[in-house]
Amino acid sequence: MRHLGYRLVVLNGELRGREFEVTNDAITIGKSRSCDVVLPDDSVSRVHAEIRRDGVAYRVVDKNSTNGSFIEQARVSDAFLKPGDVLGIGKVQMRFAPRDARTELLPSESERFGDVIGRSLAMRKIFGVLERVAATDVTILLEGETGTGKDLIARGVHEFSARRDGPFVVVDCGAVAPNLIESELFGHEKGAFTGAHQRRQGAFEVADHGTVFLDEIGELPKDLQPKLLRVLETRRLRRVGGSEEIDVDIRVLAATHRHLRAQVEAEEFREDLYFRLAVVSATIPPLRERRDDVPLLIEHFSRRLPPGMWKPPDPEAMARLVGYDWPGNVRELRNVVERSAYLSPNGVIDLIATGRKPQGGGEQVHFDPTLTFREQKERAVELFEEAYLAWLMERAGGNISRASREADMDRKYLHKLLRRYGIDAKQWGRGRDDEG
Repeated sequence: MRHLGYRLVVLNGELRGREFEVTNDAITIGKSRSCDVVLPDDSVSRVHAEIRRDGVAYRVVDKNSTNGSFIEQARVSDAFLKPGDVLGIGKVQMRFAPRDARTELLPSESERFGDVIGRSLAMRKIFGVLERVAATDVTILLEGETGTGKDLIARGVHEFSARRDGPFVVVDCGAVAPNLIESELFGHEKGAFTGAHQRRQGAFEVADHGTVFLDEIGELPKDLQPKLLRVLETRRLRRVGGSEEIDVDIRVLAATHRHLRAQVEAEEFREDLYFRLAVVSATIPPLRERRDDVPLLIEHFSRRLPPGMWKPPDPEAMARLVGYDWPGNVRELRNVVERSAYLSPNGVIDLIATGRKPQGGGEQVHFDPTLTFREQKERAVELFEEAYLAWLMERAGGNISRASREADMDRKYLHKLLRRYGIDAKQWGRGRDDEG
């Protein structure tokens, strides 16, 4: 960078998309026309900051500005910049990048994509990519921890595509028995195997002229991966036990909580299938890496509750909510908001019993007069299930096979319940399906 200089790419505000190429050793940034980089924004001081070369590096120095200078949202007075940093000058955000770096897609100016909410730069960058590719038929791979909203993003991509009037078919590759997954995807002919009493269409046929969402694609058995690759490449399939090739017109979206590239390197997932799925890939950040979205999400989930069922958290409670690591991500936050509304004596949203810490004293149960008996009972069952699952996984040390045996529960169904409540078995152990 010493010889090439750098670029400042404006990410928001009036000059969004504007690029400033810099080769000088020192420049000033501010609202004044005397500055080298002029930012006409009310949050920017006349001479706000200076960037100057220091050996082979660059540093930003705040010039006693009113609204401060920031690097990745941390306020600084004198700090070094590295390629890719987001530099905040007041409320104006700029990307600091080498001059020869390729042009990047700008973050979206919207705070939502479909039903997914996010004001943070990390989420708006994801939205910017999705807005660019949703209308096409490109295959997209979504990676991220459980509970980050990958399924909602996939549905949003479908809704913004030309296939929105076609079917949206979901296949959870981790919830289907390995010996049935091929039939689930491609269908089967009558008599193809024991129990196949009639012909059945698979998800790819059902989704014709629409979208197939392959959730937890990392769980797909390796012997089935070549068959999926062939269908993705040819858009033709054979039902199990059949000989006829069937044309399908589909778009494929996939998601996984695993690091799929690491699975490829471990030879647990085919490299050619990975590249076929990851034509466009996006990693959804966990909630702990976008804490500034927590207040926005709390407000969003609270609006779904009956009027008068909640009160905004006070500053101390909000600080606890923002500071919490949210191992279950957005799904866990939603559950906390709903649970607080029904169990908190004053309706204030707070980190009330997450199901991982027992409550003492036999706390009185509070009922909602606007709900029917059945609805009240369903909520009580959900609270029980979440608390029981957390207790069960802690008792089993995170071993899903052991937990399913102790609970006399099908392992696949246990997986499904854990995902539903945003419970990650890894926090108690390795979360593997073996006894190691």
